[in-house]
Amino acid sequence: MTSFRDPVELLDAELSLVAFQRRVLALAEDASVPLLERMRFLGIVTSNLDELYMVRMAELRQAAVDERAAQGDRVVEADPASAVYRLAAVEDAIGQLLKAQARCAEVCLRDAAAAGVHLATWTSLTADARAELQQRYLSEIQRDLMPHAITLSPGHPLPHLPHLGLFVAVVFRERAGERLRLAEHELPGDVPRLLPVPGKPGTVIPIEEVLRANAHHLHPQVLVEGTHLFRVTRGGDLRLNEDAAADLLGAVDAATVRRLHNPAVRVEVERSMPPQVGALIIDSLHREAIGRDMEITVDAVQVIDGMLDLRCLQLLPLPPGAPYEYPPLPAKAPLAEHTSMCEAMRTQDVLVHHPFESFESTVVRFLQEAANDPLVTEIQATLYRVGNPSPVVEALLHAARGGKRVFVLVELQARFDEAHNVHWARTLEQAGGRVVYGLPGLKVHAKVALVERREGEQSVRYVHVGTGNYNTRSGKQYTDLSLFSARPELAQDAADLFAALHRAAPVSPGLTHGALVAPHQLLPALLAHIDAETALAESGRSAHITIKVNGLADTEVVRALYRASQAGVVIDLIVRGICTLRPGVQGLSDNIRVLSVVGRFLEHSRIYRFGNDGAPTYLIGSSDLRPRNLRRRVELLVPVVDVGHQRRLDDILQRYLDDPTAWVLRPDGRYDPRGRSGPSAQVTLAT
Repeated sequence: MTSFRDPVELLDAELSLVAFQRRVLALAEDASVPLLERMRFLGIVTSNLDELYMVRMAELRQAAVDERAAQGDRVVEADPASAVYRLAAVEDAIGQLLKAQARCAEVCLRDAAAAGVHLATWTSLTADARAELQQRYLSEIQRDLMPHAITLSPGHPLPHLPHLGLFVAVVFRERAGERLRLAEHELPGDVPRLLPVPGKPGTVIPIEEVLRANAHHLHPQVLVEGTHLFRVTRGGDLRLNEDAAADLLGAVDAATVRRLHNPAVRVEVERSMPPQVGALIIDSLHREAIGRDMEITVDAVQVIDGMLDLRCLQLLPLPPGAPYEYPPLPAKAPLAEHTSMCEAMRTQDVLVHHPFESFESTVVRFLQEAANDPLVTEIQATLYRVGNPSPVVEALLHAARGGKRVFVLVELQARFDEAHNVHWARTLEQAGGRVVYGLPGLKVHAKVALVERREGEQSVRYVHVGTGNYNTRSGKQYTDLSLFSARPELAQDAADLFAALHRAAPVSPGLTHGALVAPHQLLPALLAHIDAETALAESGRSAHITIKVNGLADTEVVRALYRASQAGVVIDLIVRGICTLRPGVQGLSDNIRVLSVVGRFLEHSRIYRFGNDGAPTYLIGSSDLRPRNLRRRVELLVPVVDVGHQRRLDDILQRYLDDPTAWVLRPDGRYDPRGRSGPSAQVTLAT
C-alpha cells in the first residue's frame, strides 16, 4: 500500500492544469470539429495559458528560487517533491504543449487555405497589393506607432510594456559599423490584427507583417536589421490589503489599475529574435521590477514557433455557420410562457440543465418576473461573474428603482472581472439597492437568489441555486444546473445565508435545513458523507460515490477518497480540469476511476451523489473540491430531493460516465482518450 507520506500519492497540480490544456488542444486538432471552432479552441488554449502564468507560474518560480536559496547545492533536482523539479517539469510540459499548438495552427491554416481563406506573407503579395497596404500603413497605422529608442547597453530601460500587448522590436544602426539600437512599438489596438489584402477576397495579412515590411518608413535614414514580435504577460495578483482598505470598493478599483503594472511573468518572442535582444528585454523588465520593489519572476524569454497570440485566428474570414461553425443549439424552454416561474415552483421544484435548456427563459426570467411583480417585496442575490451587459443586473436595477428592497453581494474580487463588478456595485447602489462588496479574507462564490413575495396574509420565499454564474453568455456556453424551489427549508437556509452576508460574515457553524455552506460546514460534511460510504463498504453493504466537478485538488478530500477505495467503495469521478488524485494505484485507489470530458460546451456543473446503501443523497451547487473552494470561499451546495430530479441527475451522470469521447486519467497522470465510437454526452443531451 502506498503511504500517505509518500509524495507520489498526489499528482502535480500545475502539470494537471497543463494536461487539461492538452485535452482542449485535442479539439483543435480534431478534423471532425468545424474549422472555425478549431480556431477558437486554439485561442482558448492561449487564454488559458495566459491565466496559468498570471496565477500559478510566478508562485511556482518563487518557490524554486526560495528552495535554491535555502538549500543551495543540496537541492535534489530529481526529487518530484522538489520545487525545482516541479518547475522544470511544468515548463517542459508547457513547451511541448506550445509546440503542439503551433503544429495545430499550421494544419488549421492549411485547411483554411483549402477552403479559400489565406493568411498571406508580404512576399506573397502582388506589387499593387503591397502598394495599397503600404498606403494604408502610412495613413492609418504608423501615426500610432510612437517610437521608443533604446540602446543595446545597460542603463536604458524599455518603456512600460502593457500586459498582453503585442510589440515589435526594431533593431537598427544609425550607420554601418555603429552599435546596434533597439526601438519597441506596441501594435495599435484600434486596428485589426489581420488586415484584408486588397483585390484578394478571403486573404488577410497580419499587421506585424505589414509593419515589418515598412519599418524603414518608421525609422528613416537608419539601417534596419530586423523586426521581431514579442508579448509580455504580467502577474494577475490584485495586491489588495483588505485590512488596510477603509473603502473596499475604491481599493479594488485602484488595485485593478495597478495590476496592469505587476511584474512580468512571461515574455514570448518570435524564434527569429536574436538572443541579445531577448536578453535586453528581460534585463529591462528586471530593472522595472526592482524599481517598483517587486519580485522578479521571469529570467528567460519563451521562444514561440509560428504566430504569437493565436486568438487572432478566430478572425479569419471564414463564412459564418455551417460547415465552419457548430450548428445553433436549439435551447429548450422547460416552462410554458403562460406559467410564471413562481407558479411553477409552488407546484414542485424545477431542475434546469443549461445550455440545453434556456438560461434566459428560466434564470433571467425568474429575476425579471420578480422585478416586475407588484407582489414581490424583496430580491436578494449573490453576483460573482455577471458580464457586461447583464440582463440579471438590469432586472435588479429595475426592481430597486421600482421601490423593492434589493440586497446584493457583489464579489469585487472575482479575478479578472473586478472592473465590471465595481461598476455594477456602484450602479446598484445609485439605484437604491443595498450592496455588500464581499467578506474579509473570503470570496463569495455561491450562486443563489432569494425572492420574497406577498401572497394573501403570508410572505412566500422562492429560491434559485445554480452551479454557474448569473451570466447570460456563460449560460449559453457552459453546462450548468439550476434548481428553483419554494420549499420552506431551502428558503430558510438561503435566508440564513443572506442574513450572514448582510453582516458581511460567513455562516458559522453552518446551515441547519439540509444545505451546506463553506468555509465552516461544507468540508466536514463532505468528508462525513465519504466516511459513511466507507463504513457501509466495511460492513459489506453497497457503497458508491459519483461526483462531477471542475477540479479536485484538496488533499484531505483525496485521502478520504483513497480510504474509501481501500474499503471497497466504488468511486466514479468526472473531473473536467485539475485533478491531483491518482486513480488505479494498487492498494491505494483501485476502485477509483477518473474521467474528463471536454467538448463544445465548457463542463461546469457540479453534482455530488452518495449511494447511502440504496437511499442516495444528491447535492448540486457552486463548489469544486479544491482548497480555495472548501476553505477560502463562501460556497453553497443544496440537496435535490425530488425523485424525478434525482433520476434525471442519475441520467446526466451516466451519460458522462459512458461518454465515448471522454479522457481516462491513468495512475501516472497521463490522460488517454477513451477512443470509442458514438456521440458524446453533450451531443446526446442537445438532441
